Amino acid sequence: MRASTLTLLVLLAPACRIDEHIAPPPPDGVIGVDAGGSDGADAAPCTPGTDGDGDGVDDCTERDDGDPFTDPAVYNGLHAVIGARPPWLQGSCDHLSDYAEMETRYATPVQEHDVRAGWEFDTDANSYDDPSYGFDPNWPMAQANEFTVRFAGRIQLAAGPHCFSVDIGATGTGIIDGKNACGQVYVGVGAAPMKALAETGYGAASVDARVGCVDVATAGAAQLDIVYWYSDANMRAKLQVRHCAGAACTPGEMITPAQLQVR
Repeated sequence: MRASTLTLLVLLAPACRIDEHIAPPPPDGVIGVDAGGSDGADAAPCTPGTDGDGDGVDDCTERDDGDPFTDPAVYNGLHAVIGARPPWLQGSCDHLSDYAEMETRYATPVQEHDVRAGWEFDTDANSYDDPSYGFDPNWPMAQANEFTVRFAGRIQLAAGPHCFSVDIGATGTGIIDGKNACGQVYVGVGAAPMKALAETGYGAASVDARVGCVDVATAGAAQLDIVYWYSDANMRAKLQVRHCAGAACTPGEMITPAQLQVR
C-alpha cells in the first residue's frame, strides 16, 4: 500500500509547479505601455488621461509613441520669460549683441512659465496676454505696448545640416524697415559658444542674417533660445521661426512642442 502511494506521488511530481507567480491583472483604468524603441521592454503602468508634466500630452501617449524626446516627466515645449520692457524706440538688436548680454536682459523676469505655444504670432494687439498671441498657457497679467520675451529649451535634431529662419516682418535693418524690433534664434551644438544663428530687425547684422545654418555632428538635443525684442506699439507684432534639415535647405517647417523640451 505504501509502495503504491509513493509510486503515484513520484509519477505526479513532474506535473507540480512550485512557487509559480501569476501576475494579477492591473487595477481598473491602469495599463502597461511599451516603453518605445526596439527592445520591447514595458514601461511602468500609467493611467490614461493623466498629464504629470502638464504639457497637454497624455502620459501614456508620451511613453508609447516611440519618440525618445517625449517623456511623461519632462515638459514638451519651451520656458518663456518676459523681461523688462526695452526703452522707447530702442528695439535694436544692438541691445542683444551677444548671448551673454541677451541673458542679462532676462536675468530679472517680470514673469515666467513653461508654454506649449506662443513662439508664433502675428497680431496688432498691443498687450501680449491678448489671445491673438497664442501663449498656452496664457499670462496672468501683461504690460501694454513694448515687451520682450525669451523662449529657452532644447530641440531634438538629427545628424547633418539644419537651417533656421526668423521673421518679424522686417524688410531691412533700419529703425522703420526693421520695425524697431529684433528677433533672434540661438542654437547650441557641441562645445561651440552660443551666438545668434539667425537674426532680423533693427540693427541686425544684415538682411540675409535672418537665415542661419549649422551642422550637427551627432543626433540629439541642442540648446535653443528664441528672443523677441519689441519696442514700438505702432508696429504689428510678429514672430515666426522656421526650420529645415538638409544642405542649403529653405526653412519652412514650424517648430512643434513634440520637438522641444524645457531646460
